Formats: sequence, C-alpha cells, structure tokens
Amino acid sequence: MNARTLKSACLALVLGLFTASPAWAQEATPASAAEKLRSDLLLPGVTLAEGASEITGVAISPLLGMSALGAWKYFHTEDALRHRLPWYCQPYAWGTGLVLLSLCFLKDFLGAAAPALVKKPLDFAELFEDKLSALVASAAFVPLVALAMSQMERMQPQAMDGMAASGMAMLPLANVFDATLHSPWITIPLSVMAFGVVWLSSHAINVLIALSPFGIVDAGLKLTKLALLSLVTGAAALIPLSPYPALILCAILFLIGLFLAGWSFRLTLFGTLMGRDFLLNKRAQAEDLETGVKGFLARRTDGVSVRTFGHLQNDEAGATHFYYRPWLVLPQRRILVPGAGMVLCRGLLHPSVAHRQDAQTRLRSSLILLPRYRRLEESIAARFGCQEIMDSALIRGFKAIRQWLVDMLSTGKNLVEARAT
Repeated sequence: MNARTLKSACLALVLGLFTASPAWAQEATPASAAEKLRSDLLLPGVTLAEGASEITGVAISPLLGMSALGAWKYFHTEDALRHRLPWYCQPYAWGTGLVLLSLCFLKDFLGAAAPALVKKPLDFAELFEDKLSALVASAAFVPLVALAMSQMERMQPQAMDGMAASGMAMLPLANVFDATLHSPWITIPLSVMAFGVVWLSSHAINVLIALSPFGIVDAGLKLTKLALLSLVTGAAALIPLSPYPALILCAILFLIGLFLAGWSFRLTLFGTLMGRDFLLNKRAQAEDLETGVKGFLARRTDGVSVRTFGHLQNDEAGATHFYYRPWLVLPQRRILVPGAGMVLCRGLLHPSVAHRQDAQTRLRSSLILLPRYRRLEESIAARFGCQEIMDSALIRGFKAIRQWLVDMLSTGKNLVEARAT
C-alpha cells in the first residue's frame, strides 16, 4: 500500500466517523450546487470564510450554533439529498437542540422574577450543558467542517495569475498556504484549537452569569454573547460579496480569546468545581483533610494569578503551603501561606481563609475553599493553626436581620400582653 492509498483510506475513515453517510462529501448536487461551486472559484477564500464563521459561531454558543446551522442546511437542501447531510443537520439533532434552547429561554424569562437561590442552580445546570455541547461540537462538528474546508478550498489560477501580474513576491507563500489548506492533518487540529480558544472565552461569560447574584448583570452578559453571535452571523452573510470581513472578525475573536485564555481557563475551572460541589451537594469527611484542602487563590499572591486551583497542606516542618500546577499538568509549585493572622471564615455557600495583622485590621481574603468543606471549619482551623473562626459578612448580615426580626416580634408581643393586662 503506497502513501497516497493510505492517505485516502484514512480520509475515508475520518469522513465515515463524522458524517451520517460516507458519500456526503461527494454528493453531486445538480445545477444549483455546480453554480455555487463556480461562483466560489471566482472568489478565493469563500469556503475558508464559511468554515471559519461556522466554527466561530458554534464556539460562541455550541448548542444554538449547531441547532440553527443544522436546521438552516436541512431546509435549504433538496429532499432527495437530505439523507446525505451530516448528523447535526438531521431533525433529531437540531430538533432536540431547539427544545433544550426553549427550556433555557423559559428559565431566563420566568426566572427573572424568581429568587437567586432558585434560579442559580438552573444557571449552573446550563453551565454544564454548555460544556457537554462544546465537547460534542469539538469531536463531531469541527473536524467535519475542517475536512470540508481542506477538500473544497482552492487557491485559484485566476488569483495566482493576478498576484503574479501585480509584481507581488508572495507567490511561493501562496503556494504554501494553498498546500496547507489542502491537508486535513493541519486544518483539523488548527480548527479544533481555534474552536477551543474562542469557546473558552465565551464559556467564561456563562460562568460569570452563574456566579453573578444580580439579574441585570445576567441580562447584560447574555446580550453580550448575543451581540457577538450577531456580528459573526452578519459577517457570514457578507461572504458572497467578500469573504474578508468574516475572516477578519474571526481572526480578531481568536486573538482576543488567545489573549484571555489563561484568565478564561481559571474562571472556567472555578465555576466548574464550585458548581459541581453546589449542585451535587458534595460533602467532605474529616479524613479527607489528610490529603489537603482544595481551593482557589482569592487574590494574586507572589506572582500567582487569582483563582489558581490547588490545595492547602502542611509540609514536614509544619509550615503551610499552597500547592498548584500551572494549567493543571505542568510541574507542581508551591507558595508559602503565612500562619500569623490566619482566620477561617464560615460562608453561606463555601468557607474561605483570610488574613489580618491584628484585631483592628480589615480582613483580606486569601483562599476560597470548595463548598464540600462546609461544616468542617473547626477541623480545618485546627489542622492549619487558624487563630480564629468567624462568620462571613453575608452570614453576619443574615444573622443581624434575623435578630432584628426576633426583637421586633418580641417587642410587639410584649406590647400586646401589656395592653391586655
């Protein structure tokens, strides 16, 4: 078996895995598809811009992107050819997606008047739905689009002749670029990476929505995602006229996502672990403290970014350190956590560790512990030598309100009894 035969066999295998029919990539649409193909050939970059717009739009909102794109392609395909469409274009796929989107809309519409304690669990559930949709899209949607781009995109002779006639010395670079677009072994990994970078930043908005206690902030963040999706859709609508607006917009969103990748990753991990413990009501046991107490940095410490995930543990000498791995896979590092002035705070949803120099100094939060450690505050304080255990400001506020209500009711009861006597 020669190299060309092996490459063809591998491409057929990948195509079979990601499509509903192995013949989808070779579907022969009559006049309409042939005319579209000829029009695309006159304007280089059309297929590349279409693929980039689809990947970017789905990365911003995976469930909405795949459902809308699948329904659009299904209804714009002739009846005789619909069975050749990929899986996300079939009614069972985009129909299920639209039903789930309707439930999310009802949650946002009806939940606006509901208390945060009722709506926030649903927001965290939607957070995990977005992760699952992104996993499906990265495994079964993005490779399919990248494979289509590698098979369809061409650097046309007309464009090559025009570049040569203009005296531009970019012809070798154009040949390299053309060869790169023809290789699925390059386009698929690059497309998956671009999808992951854009999705990570978009998903960080979902985390902020789940963590925000204010409905007006939730609405503003949702409108931000809708505006980004509308920009990508509008740029994609201009592709028949010029592919460059879509390509430029997708490149800008990718660069922004790449710049915010570290911040987005830490925020996503924070929302995932905190939401998991909150939804599943996980409870740690006292013996679990032997392996350390897991949590996140509440502020930048010794050059380590806020919301870095790690665990608090004592070393052989008894000193307390915060151990962490950058990006969760790099070699482990540690930073010293001062024992002097360490205070453990009981929280409404999770405990935390704070520091202060003396009784008159304002507390500064140092670590946010996972919700699973609620009701283990005394054990944690004894293990790490915390000088004090106190309620957080939110709990103190609730207790003050309760005490005020008790005092008011007691006063009213005493007045009624006095008048009765």
